[in-house]
Order: sequence, then structure tokens, then C-alpha cells
Amino acid sequence: MKLKTISLIAGLLLAGPALADIANGPDPYAAGFGFDKPDDATAAWGGWTRGDTGTAYAEWDNFLGGTPGTPYSTVYGSSGVSSSTFTWNVGTFAASSGNLYSFSGTEIFDLDITPSVAFSGPVTVALQFETWGTAMDYSTIQLNGVAPTSGAITYTDPAFSSSMGPVELNQYLAVWTLDTAPTNFHIDLQSTGPHQSFAQVAVDIAAPIPEPGEWAMLLAGLGLMGTIVRRRNTPKSA
Repeated sequence: MKLKTISLIAGLLLAGPALADIANGPDPYAAGFGFDKPDDATAAWGGWTRGDTGTAYAEWDNFLGGTPGTPYSTVYGSSGVSSSTFTWNVGTFAASSGNLYSFSGTEIFDLDITPSVAFSGPVTVALQFETWGTAMDYSTIQLNGVAPTSGAITYTDPAFSSSMGPVELNQYLAVWTLDTAPTNFHIDLQSTGPHQSFAQVAVDIAAPIPEPGEWAMLLAGLGLMGTIVRRRNTPKSA
């Protein structure tokens, strides 16, 4: 009877169609919300388009069908990756909404992304995710053991309407600027406790895009190099 009751609660929890969270909750990319695509004018960390050569992207917003402790590879969208998996700990499960939830204990998440073509040199990584209820422990967020260069809550609703009643909804952005790109991008994060509904996560990776001033310096440098080359190739007068 106890197991049947728990199953019933799990089925009702965040009840909604077994579709992507983007259909079950707010569209995090809609105007006023906290997610950005890298080509959005509001994405200060971006400057490229998903699918561009030399970029990688993976996004999950429905975790139904995954097994706790086992890498889950069904993505909502991806490009430029040879492998992309999302793993959650035993004790955390996918509710009927497609969100991840736990009745007790901390929820622990691991993301692994391997680009189709290895990056070389500096790289920018942007992690965006959405939670309902219990907040994420932002101090646990790491990329290959390194804390974000910057991070901030980009949208919050302290009384988001859900089937559980009003819950706190937060959308968060963490950005890394790395001098050297790893072969595999492994991201760790965990909740501050139980009763967090983990709704959606997106990761964008690309080489840093020069700022307008940097472009001007780069072009000026290329122009100077061209002048030097032309001078070297100009025959000396007799």
C-alpha cells in the first residue's frame, strides 16, 4: 500500500503531459525569462549561432525514460557534439512532467559533452538551467573541477504556479572562460536538498568571439602584416 501511494504521488507530482518542459512550464527563451541563445543580443557571453562550425551545444528538458545512475543521452537539441549525456543520482527520478525530482536527499547531476571536433586554445562555456522549489547549491557548480568565471540568477518567480501550488522558479547562468579547452566537458551540480524539480539545462561552447575593439585591433594587425609582406615582396630599385 505504501509503495502504491508513493507511485500515485510521483505520478501526480508536477502533473502535466509527458512532453518537453518547454510545453509543461514557461518557455525559458521567451521575452522576459532568463535563457539566451548565443546569437541573442542579450547574451553577453555569446556572439555565435548554434550549429556554427567550431561550436557545440546540448540541451535537455525532458528526462522521462532515463534510469538513475545511468547516462541519459536523449537531448531536446544539440549540434557539434559526438557525445552528450546527463546523469542523476539514485533517489532522484523523472516525474510525469519530465522534470527530475527527489522526495528525500540531495539531487546530484553530471553532464558530459564531447565536441565532434576538439577545440584548441581559449574557449567559452555557458551553462543555463531552470529549477522549481528547492534551489540549486550554486557553490557546487564546476566544469572539470573549476568554478565558473561568473554566475547569476537570470530570472526568478517566488510564486510560480504549479500543480504542487506556488513554488520558487529560478533560471541560472554560469559562464567559464578557459585559456585551454578540455577534450571532454564534465559539469557537476547539486541541489541544496530534496524537493527540487529540475526542469531544463542547456550548454553552449565556442571559442571566444573578439569584442568590436578587439576586431579593430585584429584587422589593423592583419593590415600591418599585409603591408610588411608587400614591402618584403617589392623588388628593390636598382
